[in-house]
Amino acid sequence: MTPARNRLSHTAPPWLAALLLCVALSGAARAAPADAEFSIRWDPARGGPASPQEVLEALDRKPGRRSHFDVQYFDITRPADTPPGFDAIMRKRSVGKTAELTYKVRGGTPWPEPTPLKQWHCPLPTPNERKEEADIAFLGAEHTHKVWSRSCSHSSRQLDIAVPPALQPQPNSCRSAMMRLRSGDLKIEQWQLPDGSRLIEASRAGRDTPADHDAFRDGVVKPLLARQVLPLQRSKSALGGDCH
Repeated sequence: MTPARNRLSHTAPPWLAALLLCVALSGAARAAPADAEFSIRWDPARGGPASPQEVLEALDRKPGRRSHFDVQYFDITRPADTPPGFDAIMRKRSVGKTAELTYKVRGGTPWPEPTPLKQWHCPLPTPNERKEEADIAFLGAEHTHKVWSRSCSHSSRQLDIAVPPALQPQPNSCRSAMMRLRSGDLKIEQWQLPDGSRLIEASRAGRDTPADHDAFRDGVVKPLLARQVLPLQRSKSALGGDCH
């Protein structure tokens, strides 16, 4: 600490010192990078690795745990507290004897309200897990599409877990089979979509920082582009939930 700062800390009144500390902490909080999920997805019928195993071979990685899911989307009434420009999504995912409901709100701008994530209204039963992140999809080595989301999930040992009636849910015909293969911090998913087509996605969680962005680009995106992957912009929710 500089001598000037030492003199200020000794002479400033307590309320001013507390105010300066709050300002410093507030600035640090605003500067903290957001959680992020980096991804690249493609239709294997148009090129690129045709299975999760081929993806791992292209990336020179060893396979880990494998899981199989049944995924269903619902048409819901858009809650009144959904920010303008954001879409509300409801999904049910089943694996084994466990079902999970996920409610997600996604938009093309950062979350506009000051409500902390813990205080954000989640329409699902409690307890629930909450997440806020930037979803960053690579459309090329130097081109990304970013959306911001908040979501909450509720798990149950009952496969017939119901979507809260307040959302006026209507099950649609959008059901997909998804297989997930993990390799360390990397997730490879293969989706059998309602229209009969397939989707493959490679993704990794991180922080919305240049370092994490470049690491995913160089370690995952570029090797897959070299294998003739043609990236898709539409999200899994859009591809899996639009089948009317």
